[in-house]
Amino acid sequence: MKIIDKELNPELLEIVNEFSEWFFQQDRTLIKINGESDENEYRTSVEYLNSIDKEKHIGFPEITYGVDLTHIESTPVEFREKIIKTDNKLNAFFGSKFCAVKMYYPNSGYMGWHTNWNCPGYNILLSYNHTGDGYFRYIDPITKEPVTQLDVKGWQAKVGYFGNKKEKDKIVWHCARSNSERITFGYVIPDENMWKMMVDDL
Repeated sequence: MKIIDKELNPELLEIVNEFSEWFFQQDRTLIKINGESDENEYRTSVEYLNSIDKEKHIGFPEITYGVDLTHIESTPVEFREKIIKTDNKLNAFFGSKFCAVKMYYPNSGYMGWHTNWNCPGYNILLSYNHTGDGYFRYIDPITKEPVTQLDVKGWQAKVGYFGNKKEKDKIVWHCARSNSERITFGYVIPDENMWKMMVDDL
């Protein structure tokens, strides 16, 4: 995964800043968090990754502490209109096939190791971290070495390709964690050339 280290496109920033400013004014205690906290960070460790039965892995994370904001049973009704409107704006901006995830991480939230090989494609990940105290971690599919990319305070974009189960040199095991509140939107772009254009526009 590559971090976009330049200032993001003003049109994109307007959309995501409007959402994060709104979101953090809401009562987040109304959100029903799934999973259990993991204070020692074991479930985002390489040790834990090595314990996963990779043949049985289906692509989704097997364990998380947080919630996808699209889950009806977890997100308050009064939040949904804003979430849907923001999603529509971002889908239109990216020309994306769909939004793969809208994840909210509470303090000490995490998304365990997974591959997305059930939903392969060219991805754009947008993350907002309240303090910058978090990270995205992945295994480089070529070197097989772990890479940890630290969050920044505010919005950050990452781009890359998540391969399917047959693309052995493009399978990207990845996870994320945050010690402060964090939001991630993940979009899948249907075409490589379109994705490259959007990466340039970021």
